[in-house]
Amino acid sequence: MEALEAFAALEASLGGGTLGLAAVCAGESVLYQADTLFPTASSIKIAIVEEIFRQGLDLAQPITVSESDFVGGSGVLASLTPGVTLPLGDLATLTLCVSDNTASNLCLRAVGGPETVNARLATWGCINTRLHRPIKFQLQESDPPHTATGTPADFLRLLAQLGPETKKRLRMVSDTAMLPRLLGVNAYASDLRVAPPPFTVAHKPGAVSGVRNDVGFIEQGGKILTVAIFTKGCPDPRWTVENAGCVAVARAAQYLAQYFLEP
Repeated sequence: MEALEAFAALEASLGGGTLGLAAVCAGESVLYQADTLFPTASSIKIAIVEEIFRQGLDLAQPITVSESDFVGGSGVLASLTPGVTLPLGDLATLTLCVSDNTASNLCLRAVGGPETVNARLATWGCINTRLHRPIKFQLQESDPPHTATGTPADFLRLLAQLGPETKKRLRMVSDTAMLPRLLGVNAYASDLRVAPPPFTVAHKPGAVSGVRNDVGFIEQGGKILTVAIFTKGCPDPRWTVENAGCVAVARAAQYLAQYFLEP
């Protein structure tokens, strides 16, 4: 009951928005509106990259990025000179590490498109999660409004299926606005030769207007907490870490880490 009250309070902080989450650690789970459907934003990119490894595609395969491939929003490829060629494995890394939208669409093309990813999701029991289309900003009337939609419960199933290559890339994500925000994370501790942080986080955030999500793994002392936290309908227009959705996700992650991982 205490956890549900805490999450209800966080949901109220969204100013009319909705919070949903699912978390599991050592066989114990916490669910809050876990079967509610949310726009996934960039969190769905995990499924695209995992499909590359499931198919055993050649990571060295060169892919040329033309100007027609460029997509706005997050990432760096659309700012480079058209005609740059990168290996598929590098595009997968860019898709997760800097959430590159152009790289994501090229990876999606390489695996066979949305229906291929959806078929894989179905085999994992993610029956309420679907990738609807490539990322685009100029929508036609026939286009679904969101790139993908899914539920926190489904994302726990998805995260449980990830192999080592996808997880390795999630550990390289440097965005600290949500899951890592209140956990004292320091991704550069070993490089700086300082004490290891209390928690490590491997995750994939996602954001579109009114939506802030983050999904992944929080680890402490060999214990792993798998978590998917979603928000939607938040009227806060700010694209900064102070957005109410970012703060709510961060506080939910802190609560779950304390509940599951701290003595």
